[in-house]
Amino acid sequence: MANKGLSSNDRNARYLIEYFDLFLEKNRLKRSLVVSHLGYVGNHFVHPMLESNFRIVPPDEGEMQRLNAIQNKGTSREWIENVLEPLYDNPKALFPVVSSFASILFKEHGLTPILVDISGISSSGKTTVQKACASVCGKPSGYISSMLTTKIAIERMAAFLNAFPLILDDTNTAQDPRALQQMIYMFGNGTGKMRGSLEGSRGTSSWQSVFITTGENNILEYTNSQGSAARVIPITNFKFANKSAEYFSALNQNVERYYGSIGMEFLQRWQQHSERFKGRLNELEQSYQSSATNNNVMRRIALHFAFVVFVAEVLNELFKEEGMRILIDDFGELFLMICSENSHVDRAKNELIEILEELDANRNHIYSEFEPTNGIHAIINANGLFITIDYLKKKLLADAKQIREAWRNQHFTVLQKNNGKEVDYLSITHKGQSFRVVHIMREFLDEQGFNFSRNSY
Repeated sequence: MANKGLSSNDRNARYLIEYFDLFLEKNRLKRSLVVSHLGYVGNHFVHPMLESNFRIVPPDEGEMQRLNAIQNKGTSREWIENVLEPLYDNPKALFPVVSSFASILFKEHGLTPILVDISGISSSGKTTVQKACASVCGKPSGYISSMLTTKIAIERMAAFLNAFPLILDDTNTAQDPRALQQMIYMFGNGTGKMRGSLEGSRGTSSWQSVFITTGENNILEYTNSQGSAARVIPITNFKFANKSAEYFSALNQNVERYYGSIGMEFLQRWQQHSERFKGRLNELEQSYQSSATNNNVMRRIALHFAFVVFVAEVLNELFKEEGMRILIDDFGELFLMICSENSHVDRAKNELIEILEELDANRNHIYSEFEPTNGIHAIINANGLFITIDYLKKKLLADAKQIREAWRNQHFTVLQKNNGKEVDYLSITHKGQSFRVVHIMREFLDEQGFNFSRNSY
């Protein structure tokens, strides 16, 4: 009451409490269940525009702004004709939009949260696609926020949206690019930070949804862990080919004219017809996981990718009368493209290539015929290239053991025997000096185009 400008103090508080208590006793008030977030509350899905026994009370102004943005304008058919159809020939644009629909079904299918990152040169249409993604749920201008925020703010907004997609624009505006890795892990884990209080530990917020980001650089460029790559579906080199200024102008206007109705209608139709689609997802998962071959990171991504494709098939059937016709086969080609272009899924291989590139550019650190005077990083002899353990420890730091084990498992380094155990290191003598080293496979050097033979000096 004091916050509303009414007098409330130590002198009158007792009387006010007695008054309200008596008022509640004498009057029958309409009661409702109050929730502080959208999406799932138990087995119920809370949507602000659908009939519900729950009343949504946002915890703060930022959440209230997002809640107010979840509204509708125009019909589902108008959204399909004016927002979705212009994207049909661009699977890189369609995939994030379909992922907005998929987000609200993640909990129902037990999927962990995932990021969909759209990266490409400036003025390539990334923000326009984000607006199309937001128009699935509500008004884009109120739904999308900037990446110029904090981890705590992202945590709170993800918890409030719960199952609705979180959409933030432009990773280049992030306060600290180095914090993006922690943000990826936090969102991908689906739980907020555990916090204490005077009475004990507070409740931990949670969510199961999609996080759609954009930026000129792939968000994985700001990370140095392979675990990050397992939590991101990267849509790289994004652009619209052969599109006029009028195309973008019309699309940007249409996302502000038609929004919200399609997402609300999808949820209602799914709840009525979900039984029709049982079994299809398993087939798609098996297909995409086989396309990921033996790469464990890509196999994890394949589960989420297959689910988005599954939702695209569902959309085509549920909105067949409205003329929706997403080209499903194009997503298969997109996945293979991601497999081939996403170098971040194999961090261990990338680390070794970077080390070899550095050695190739600074051969004065390689001990061949003459001993380097500024530090020995590698040795070359008739048997090949050997990198010193000391140098690898300095380069790989705390991840040295993990990465070297990955090299050994992928046969990038030569296996050795030590007391009956397979290891990746050995001791060699070169020019009368002893060194503990890792022997790099000659086949790997040839495959990557490196020539460290004595004749190359």
